[in-house]
Amino acid sequence: MADDTNGRHDREREHEQRDRHPSVNGAQEAKHSGQVNGDIFAIEPSQAKLSIAMGDRIGQLPPEIEHITFGYLPFSDVITRLIHETFNGLSDCINEMSELQTLPANGATVAETQQANVLKKLRLLNFAQERRAQFIKILVLSQWSQQVESISRVIDMKVWLDGKRSLYEDACNWIGELKRILSSERMPNPDLKTALEALSLGKAPGLPDLGYIPPEPLSPQQLLKAIRGINTQLSFRLHLHETIPRAFRDFSVANGRATFRVSDEFEVDLSIADDDLSSQFYFIDIRFTFKPTPAELPQGHLRNEIEQRVNELLSREGLEGCYRFLHEFVLSHKLNVFRQQAHRLSQERWSEHLKVEAVRRSVIIQYWISRPGGKNWIEIGIRRRKGGRRSWFSQAEDEPHIGLRWFRAGKEVKEVPVTVNLGELSVEAILKQTISAHTNLIFKETRTKLKERDLFRRKILTVKHTRSATESADSRLSIQLTASQACTIIQEPVTGRLALLPPSSLRSRAERELNSLASPEKEAASRIAQLRAIASCDEVENTVRCHGWETVNTIRPHQESLRQHFGNDTLRASFFRKRAWNAQWLLAFTASLAGDVWWIVKLNDTTGRSEAAAALAPSVQAAFEVPVSGLRAPASKELTGSDLLRIECTAVGLISQYMDTRQLHRESIPHKLVGAGLKQSSSELPTLFVHFPGRRAQKFQRDSKSEKLAWSSQNIKIFFKGVDAATSSADHLVMAQKNPMALRSHSLNAMIGECIKFHPTSGAFAFPLSIPVGHSNIPAILDRLARIQRLRDYIATLQALRLPTNNLSLDHLEFTYASECRAHISFTSIQMPPQLSFHAGNPHLRIQDQFMRLFRESKGFHLFIQCLELTLPLMRAFATIEATHTANRIVVLPRSLYWYRICYEDPPARFEVKLRQRREGSKWFVQPLALQNGEKRHPPIQDQLDSLLKGRCEDWVGLGRGVAASVEGVELLLKRIDDIFQIAPSVTEPAPVTESAPSDKEPEVKSQERKMENDSAVVVLD
Repeated sequence: MADDTNGRHDREREHEQRDRHPSVNGAQEAKHSGQVNGDIFAIEPSQAKLSIAMGDRIGQLPPEIEHITFGYLPFSDVITRLIHETFNGLSDCINEMSELQTLPANGATVAETQQANVLKKLRLLNFAQERRAQFIKILVLSQWSQQVESISRVIDMKVWLDGKRSLYEDACNWIGELKRILSSERMPNPDLKTALEALSLGKAPGLPDLGYIPPEPLSPQQLLKAIRGINTQLSFRLHLHETIPRAFRDFSVANGRATFRVSDEFEVDLSIADDDLSSQFYFIDIRFTFKPTPAELPQGHLRNEIEQRVNELLSREGLEGCYRFLHEFVLSHKLNVFRQQAHRLSQERWSEHLKVEAVRRSVIIQYWISRPGGKNWIEIGIRRRKGGRRSWFSQAEDEPHIGLRWFRAGKEVKEVPVTVNLGELSVEAILKQTISAHTNLIFKETRTKLKERDLFRRKILTVKHTRSATESADSRLSIQLTASQACTIIQEPVTGRLALLPPSSLRSRAERELNSLASPEKEAASRIAQLRAIASCDEVENTVRCHGWETVNTIRPHQESLRQHFGNDTLRASFFRKRAWNAQWLLAFTASLAGDVWWIVKLNDTTGRSEAAAALAPSVQAAFEVPVSGLRAPASKELTGSDLLRIECTAVGLISQYMDTRQLHRESIPHKLVGAGLKQSSSELPTLFVHFPGRRAQKFQRDSKSEKLAWSSQNIKIFFKGVDAATSSADHLVMAQKNPMALRSHSLNAMIGECIKFHPTSGAFAFPLSIPVGHSNIPAILDRLARIQRLRDYIATLQALRLPTNNLSLDHLEFTYASECRAHISFTSIQMPPQLSFHAGNPHLRIQDQFMRLFRESKGFHLFIQCLELTLPLMRAFATIEATHTANRIVVLPRSLYWYRICYEDPPARFEVKLRQRREGSKWFVQPLALQNGEKRHPPIQDQLDSLLKGRCEDWVGLGRGVAASVEGVELLLKRIDDIFQIAPSVTEPAPVTESAPSDKEPEVKSQERKMENDSAVVVLD
């Protein structure tokens, strides 16, 4: 079949080419024929012209018959479908046969078994016969497909003939219908003969003459009398005999007619033609009493039709029938006027925003067709009362009348606040009233929802609804967003779009959101709340940036996080930070209709996390409201610089107290927040009371050897003062109570200055503290308290020893000893040892490092003062001796605070000076050492030394191998020894002084040195 079809299409294309170019094809055929068969078959010129003419005529023939291909199916699909059906049917047949029993079972008889076999055979035979019939049909189709081209042409021809036959039948039907319609318009043939006689002679013999005598014309008096008589008859009849409908109660009689008036509808004139009371009224005239409409009906077919119908009703039903007909007619006419006005509006000013439909005896006008959500429309139609008994009093209400139904968002509004003026018909006025009522409803619902929220309910912000019953453009909703911003919402009556005034980029976005709402009366309040939150946050951001704050835009918590940390009513939050603040702490401002609130926000710590997690925006860990009086709802006034300072001050105080309480809680140290803070502070934060037990206070001290602090087991008050304007750090005032001490507090206050103040009698003290925001005060307070304690201990020691203090603070201490020597001690921190320095010319400069080592070993300040007293005469002696010698002939080598070595170069000699503790007190032991390499001293020097070592004096005692001198006598002793060496002559050349280990020949000296070292250790532990 496919090959036949392709062949047929090839032949059709050949025929088309021949029809398009008959001359060319003919010439080619002639040329080809001439070349093959010779001149005997050549075409003559006359025949060639005839063939060209025939080709032109063939080119002008009508188009070829349409080829029908719709509904054709490939033969292969038919065969495939038949095979599938056969296979499925055979499967079903086998399944059904398997369900029939063929062997005796469960008591079945042989007859029953044979019957089952018969049924199986019949089932298989029926299936085979049915399938055979189907395959026979396929065989017929396969034979038919061999002639598919011819049959296709027959089908095309039949379809074409059927089309022509239908055109013929349609033409016949049209001619018959035209004849039927024109039968009513047929006019009789004119009587030309009678017309000619009447026009030429003024009479026609063929016309009948009835012999009427024309009445005489009435005089004015007679005419007036007749009219008065008719008026009398009408009045008499209407007042006494006629049943007048309620709508016709307003009537008057004049000029021989009774005029009945129906308000906002019509006036009809009726009269009588007979004195009989049972005779009918006759229609005279009708006038419409509403606008827009002509005052009188023009003469013509409509007036004649109305007159005929009214007279018929007057004869059958009287005045009641006349009223009903005219009333219905006027109602229909009014609906027509409404429909025309609505169509005119939809084509002019309200184009593309109004849809008008006429459904039965009503006009449906849909407005705001481009707004999302449900449809809004009004329906103007004739309303009737259905069912129930009609009373005489309710007759006016039960009459058909023009009614209005309003559907808002697809739901009917029961109470329609629209007045339809039936005296002056105006669809535009009705639309304006309806749209104005719709707009007022949207604004009213929005205002009601806003009034339910705290800011508007407490009149912190104001919302005002201005109503207009006729012009929706005059209705507006004025909303105060912030102290300095307000917006007005209006609605355009034609399109229904809401607009926010004055315009801005922020309001433009809110306007688009409002116009996308399907139900603005329910959802507009939430959008206005969002707009108000954005406006409030933007205003605060602008103010805050002007005062040195940074806006943090990387914090963007989702709505659930906002509600979790800042409350369910929170709509928007802005985050700020000062550069000096810790990165974990922020100041947040949240806006909602419940009130604008300031918060301190702690972020999750990202230290120790992976790079991917740290790169993400930090999340909020905790948030705490900033309690600033008068700023709970800052929308009532603009945010000023002073307000921002108060907020910052309170926020910094809250952060400090939070960090302090968290650290105290971790260390299990008792604490509580009590009462109010300082009166001079700009914040209203409570005071933090801390009670330091001795065993817990030491947890903060890094030195495990430190003793129990004197201020432990005492209450410490921590007051928040404010924020340092220069560093943005938190300023605090710490007050501690101690037992009275015998200190001259007045002099201490004068010397220390403003860094710390002592009470003169109670021993209490107070000091200021400045800590960066986001850090705890507790370590700094403990360090400061320890330094205060150390300072008090030092001062107590100095006062006990009656040493004057020159300069005093928590960072340094300067005092004078021995009337001319001054020592300066600098304190860095409680964990680091103090730094000691002596002024120029002080004898102790040579052993300053040894004193620093004493401070590192934490031996105590009293020991330091004691060492100063013990070593001062010795140091003075060293300074005096060195001053008397030139060219560095003497070298003093300090080994410790209690051990020194003196080396003379010329003559050479070495002495050791050690401090040893005896019963009677501390003694300096001076012992000469043997010379190096077994050298001998000069005899005069040795003799003098021997006499000194064996001698006795008030300040020293010779011991044979050394001399024991008192603390004050060591200075005189060393001067005496130095005098011996200054008088002695030089015996050797100067040589550099070197320290060598003692020789083996001096075992006694070495053992004595060890003994002296042990003795000096006793002094150190004192």
